[in-house]
Amino acid sequence: MIDQLTDSLADLARAAARKCAAFAAIAIVMLIGAGFLLAAIYMALAASFGAIAAATALGGTLVTLGLIALAIILQRDPGDAVDQPDADAHMAAGRKSEDDMLFDLLVHSAVTGYATGQGNKPRMQTGFEQIVGDLEALGVFDRPPGRVDTAPSDENHNTKMAG
Repeated sequence: MIDQLTDSLADLARAAARKCAAFAAIAIVMLIGAGFLLAAIYMALAASFGAIAAATALGGTLVTLGLIALAIILQRDPGDAVDQPDADAHMAAGRKSEDDMLFDLLVHSAVTGYATGQGNKPRMQTGFEQIVGDLEALGVFDRPPGRVDTAPSDENHNTKMAG
């Protein structure tokens, strides 16, 4: 029975290796084709506008496409991958070890920093509250009894009224 399992695993491994080799060969052929297409585009631009202008245009276009792709990839919010604690997690927070609390503080700080960079004010506020909760759980300080109002007031004390 073990021989049958090892034989079937070996067959699966060989099939996977053949499939991987086929994909690698296809990728190499496509990369070579893309290289020739880029060379043809360069030669056409160089014939029309000169070598320096062609290289600058082609390089600028490729860098721009790369930056657009990078911006799309970085647009994903890493905070979505972090599970938000529910009521049971808050009750279990008292039983966490100090290492767990420090790790939570690190994660909440990272999520809050990302939200700050993105200008996401609700997630920033939630993140700051989580950081304060983490620091309180570590015994760094105690939270004030009431919630601090962070909304800006309509009054502006720096302006003078003409009289």
